[in-house]
Parts: sequence; C-alpha cells; structure tokens
Amino acid sequence: EIPPLESDDDTKPAAATATAATSQALVAHANPSESTSSTAVVPVPGKKTKFQMPRPGQNGAISGIFDGQRFVLTGLFPELGGGGGLNLGKDKMKALIENFGGRVTGSVSGKTNFVVVGKDPGASKVGKATAKSIPLVDLLALNRVIHGQASLDDISSEPAPRITNFSAGYKGNGLLKNTAEEW
Repeated sequence: EIPPLESDDDTKPAAATATAATSQALVAHANPSESTSSTAVVPVPGKKTKFQMPRPGQNGAISGIFDGQRFVLTGLFPELGGGGGLNLGKDKMKALIENFGGRVTGSVSGKTNFVVVGKDPGASKVGKATAKSIPLVDLLALNRVIHGQASLDDISSEPAPRITNFSAGYKGNGLLKNTAEEW
C-alpha cells in the first residue's frame, strides 16, 4: 500500500475516488483496464500537504526499481517541498529517482526513458518528449511503480498527465503544437 501524504499539522488528507475533474498532481490516474476507478489521496483544502518520501526496501518500496532508466524532470514539485522558485521540489525528486537506481538528466534525448511532469512544466521538454514518443509520467505514477502497484511498462502506456498550464518561460518556440487545454 502506498503511504499517505502527510500534512504539516499531523492530520491526514481525505481519500476520494479519482475522476477526470480531480486530475491534480496529487490524484492518481484511473486505470482504464480495471472495472473500478482508483482511490487517490486528495489534499484537504486549506491544509499544506507534502509527499512522504519512500525509502528503498522500507514499507514495500522496491530497491533498484529504476535501474537503467533515464528520467528528465520538468515543472515544479511543490508536494515534495524544498528549494524555491524554478527549483521547487526538483532536488528531492531527483534524489527520489536516484535512490531507486534511476538517472536524472537535464534534457530530453533519444536515451531518455521518461519525462516526469510536475506543476507548470516546460513546453519545450513536453514537446520534445511527445515528438520522440517518450512517456510523460507524474509523481504518483512513479510512486505506484516504487511500491509494486504498477510496472514501468504500465505507466508507459497510460495517458499522459493532464497539463493545464505551462511554465511562464514558454515563448511559442514551435516545438509544442497542442495547447495546454488539449492535454
């Protein structure tokens, strides 16, 4: 079982069923191959929540699950905390991936296996990943893999996380043909 999010005042977030209307960074994808929708952790309004970092070999977290995989990060990861500005949560996300055997690089290439999408991702990285057919995944998808609830192949074939806003750095560089509303 995936550990729940923790809040700063030690109260637990409410559980809810994931639907299309609740496709925030903290809500898991519904698995279309299952007959029931998945249960996700949704933050309680007005409460600060943060992700509980899994540790390899503890609480069902599988050591080395990302061995041989290359990841690129784009966007912010406020649920992880740490850092500020354009680096919000990225150091902790990088550490999470590396702790489980993955490698994090700065740009999308033919060697990239996954692009991890946070809040307000960069349109350039999303566009390059889409053009190269590199799967876009989010924190919850990675957490499901870490805890053995999904495989890397499973998350590769899932729909991309819904993107509602791109980083303000996007200046119409032409790499991304779809608008945020189409994601």
